[in-house]
Amino acid sequence: MIKASIRTFLAHKARMALSTLAVLLGVAFVSGTLVFSDTINVAFTGIAGSTAADVTVKPKQAFTPEVEDRGLSGETPTLPATAVAKVAAVPGVKAAHGQVSLQNLTVVDKDDKPVGPTTGAPTLGQNWYDDPQIHLAQGHAPTKAGEIALDQASAQHKNIHLGDPLHILTPTGSVPGTLVGIVTYRTGNPGVTMAYVDTATAQKQLLGKPDQFTGITVDTAPGTSHTTAQTAIKAALGDGYSVATKEQQATTAAQQISSFLSVVTMALLGFAGLAVLVGIFLILNTFSMLVAQRTRELGLLRALGAGRGQVLRSVLTEALLLGAIGSTLGLGTGIALAAGLKSLISTFGVDLSGTALVINPVAPVAAYAVGVLVTLVAAYLPARRAARISPMAALREAATPPAPKLGRRTALGAVLLAAGGGLLYGATTHHATIVTAGALLGSGIVTSLLALVVLGPALSRVIVHGLGAPYPALFGAVGRMSRLNAVRNPRRTGATAGALMISLSLVGAVAVLAASLTTSVDKDVDNTFGADYVLSGNGATPIGHEVTDKVRAIPGVRAVTRQRYAVAHLNGFQLVVSGVDIATVDQAVKPQYVVGSTAGVAAGKVMVDQTTATADHLSVGSQVELHFLNGNVGTLTVGAISKPPAGAGKDGGSWEVSLDTLNRFAPEAQDFTLYLNTEPGADHSKVQAALDGALAGYPQVTVQSQADYKKSVTGQVDTVLYLVYALLGLAIVIAVLGVVNTLALSVIERTREIGLLRAVGTSRAQVGRMVRLESVLIAVHGALLGLGLGLAWGIAGQKVLTLYGITALSIPWTTILAVLVGAALAGLAAAVLPAGKAARTRVLTAIAGS
Repeated sequence: MIKASIRTFLAHKARMALSTLAVLLGVAFVSGTLVFSDTINVAFTGIAGSTAADVTVKPKQAFTPEVEDRGLSGETPTLPATAVAKVAAVPGVKAAHGQVSLQNLTVVDKDDKPVGPTTGAPTLGQNWYDDPQIHLAQGHAPTKAGEIALDQASAQHKNIHLGDPLHILTPTGSVPGTLVGIVTYRTGNPGVTMAYVDTATAQKQLLGKPDQFTGITVDTAPGTSHTTAQTAIKAALGDGYSVATKEQQATTAAQQISSFLSVVTMALLGFAGLAVLVGIFLILNTFSMLVAQRTRELGLLRALGAGRGQVLRSVLTEALLLGAIGSTLGLGTGIALAAGLKSLISTFGVDLSGTALVINPVAPVAAYAVGVLVTLVAAYLPARRAARISPMAALREAATPPAPKLGRRTALGAVLLAAGGGLLYGATTHHATIVTAGALLGSGIVTSLLALVVLGPALSRVIVHGLGAPYPALFGAVGRMSRLNAVRNPRRTGATAGALMISLSLVGAVAVLAASLTTSVDKDVDNTFGADYVLSGNGATPIGHEVTDKVRAIPGVRAVTRQRYAVAHLNGFQLVVSGVDIATVDQAVKPQYVVGSTAGVAAGKVMVDQTTATADHLSVGSQVELHFLNGNVGTLTVGAISKPPAGAGKDGGSWEVSLDTLNRFAPEAQDFTLYLNTEPGADHSKVQAALDGALAGYPQVTVQSQADYKKSVTGQVDTVLYLVYALLGLAIVIAVLGVVNTLALSVIERTREIGLLRAVGTSRAQVGRMVRLESVLIAVHGALLGLGLGLAWGIAGQKVLTLYGITALSIPWTTILAVLVGAALAGLAAAVLPAGKAARTRVLTAIAGS
């Protein structure tokens, strides 16, 4: 039986090629994601660990975990130069270097064009000192004011050479200089731009605090362990400092990187899981059809003495071979995909040339577990059906078993559909908590999906028959036959359409949610954006007082509303507090209040949004104790509650105070956003020209009108949307492969039938058209089911997300129609090979049954 299984598999290897490809794609996505994330993890952890000093001293943080992005608020904890001298005098310390390190600066060239990365990575400024991990590739170190060194990747990317003028822009001004050195790193560059200046310049002009440092790096003496030096340094400095060894910093870096990568990895694996789920339908259909075509062969095996268990194991052996081959090819493809991604990110300045691909045992184990197990699970039902074939089947002429009864299956599907609909409706009407509403929504999505999968055969009879109603009138006898062929085997049609249904249901749901979010943001901006222009720093970069002063001096500008930020903690959770000019804020952003007014943001008071207030059980008059990053603690009174901004969750909620209140607790905060209102009747073109002229030397500042601002906000939604569509594309490709495979096997199954059609005068073109029309019916059927399901999910999701400010329901009919047309075209494309094979059928050979 094992030999027979292997021979049968080899005999049908062409028929199983597309199923193998589906396994390959799913496994490649899984293994490629794991290999790439492991490689990035090892590379970044290695860079962080190897570049860390033996011991590092920093100012003790007001709370833990440490805030990574300080550019948002401009708060930079420092320690005095005297601390460096104390550390240098500790026994076992070979050298102590005072470090000034700042992020989210801007470096510009002679044409005022930014030199830094455009990928979201920061630009870092640092003082120069001897570091064994840094190598001067060209020039010399910056030792005096006006000298700047730059990393090699940034210099090459922007075609900057030694002697070229550069400017480092900070929130407090600009630092002019000349490029005197180009540096490389022994461990690679994770994509950041590094600018180095001498220590005095770094302290005075970058940090703005002479005789202060942001940290101390320590080289231990030979024979002194890092832990011993750490203990001695703690004793010498006392409280107020955080002292970490090289090993502790490496561990912390690894945890931070793993935490970030785990989110990305899980998202990619989720899409890979979707591709695998769609692949199950393809494999299930393939084996179902192969078993049906081999009814006489399997019946003959039973007549020769093969038991049911042997037949079952025979079919599963074939599935095992398919899974093993697909997994092996998929693992190789996944590794190649990871290598390609590694090379791709190098074009964005992330140098990982020193790190080889990391293939942990998890990747191949996951590859074979996914590929083999999924194939066996998908093939089990057809294998069990094959085991029930009786020996008498060998004597029957017909290879295709009679169509199964669908009564009980349809009843079960109807019950599931009612339950799923009830859960989705419950989610739309339950507004007590997002957790409960989300649980109802998730349960409704799963249940309704299962319902349509179960109802697939019954629905295919009704929908496909209805969709094909115009066929006879349009295409005559060919149209009638294609319509009948599509409903001849409802299970097969339902399973084939089900693969497309799953993929396109997610496309439909995402499209509705994205359109609703965009519409909600548009309405939110229209209702709350009262300024004529908004100025903001690129990334998380404060724009500084200098820019504010220049803008105020522009003719035609009536009011400038400043906005600053500070990082704080409330009950262990990080949040961002916004400070605004309350005298003009109503003109600039027109706050939408649920309770209270702008007067509720007076000194000592705070405004929170409704979602945050509900989550934290706050009301007007409640007291909140905010712990700021610099160690200050403020007890504020809730003075007003606003409507939640569109798309903001609990952590992204609004905490707004007056600038006076913010300056009291976070005096280091810099202007981050400016809202400009012009004089009545002012010429906006002249104001725009004046703004462009005044800010010509500040490329880190973005100027946007109302329309520009709205476009930038909605553009972020579009970017995410395109990424999701691209990832869903893999599942759609596999679903289309399923249509190809079904049609190809169907053509083989109907060889004699096609031969008879040719014998009675049907032309090759008509045979090909018949297969193409059948393919379009199946594809459109799957698209209608998927989009209908997706619309239901999207509408329910929007109702749930009204708790987060997505209050406008918008259905993108253009996108829905485009997807439907695309599905019909995909059906035509999927039928190219099967239709060609059917048209080339030899009449006499087909009738003879070869």
